[in-house]
Amino acid sequence: MRLKHLLILTATLALSACAATAPNTAQAPNQKPSMVVDIPMTFVDIGCVGHPGVSYIYAFYVKEPFSERMAGGLSCGGIGAFGYMLPRQWQPGMKVKVRWKPNARDWIEKTTTIKRYEKAGTLTVHFFANDDVRVVSSPIYAPESPQHPIPKSVTIAPPEEE
Repeated sequence: MRLKHLLILTATLALSACAATAPNTAQAPNQKPSMVVDIPMTFVDIGCVGHPGVSYIYAFYVKEPFSERMAGGLSCGGIGAFGYMLPRQWQPGMKVKVRWKPNARDWIEKTTTIKRYEKAGTLTVHFFANDDVRVVSSPIYAPESPQHPIPKSVTIAPPEEE
């Protein structure tokens, strides 16, 4: 019975956060903010994929594009409901910091852009050989699908978008 109540509480909290809005406070260094622009945000799940040639990913984290918060999880191969906040529509220049721990190696940290998307959906972090990383959002297709923005069978990281 206690587990049932915990699951209901968790689902209620997750669903109540689905229509959040966060201000865009990104600005160039040494500039005073002229105004705050509201960007409609949504909460999405996070998953990751290790492409051919990548050793086991022990843990990973992704910084939200318009905050200092990092969300992530343990290992690749599934999707977690981490409440990652992402703009509903893609914004130019959305860069994120990705931090991950390959098995038996030190932590790696790189910054990459989020691939252009039409509608926000599950955020998937793609890990490639040579410690390349790409991040995409897809509301429909899982990485196993050929229609996913970066299919799981791809062995070389596609070029970053600006």
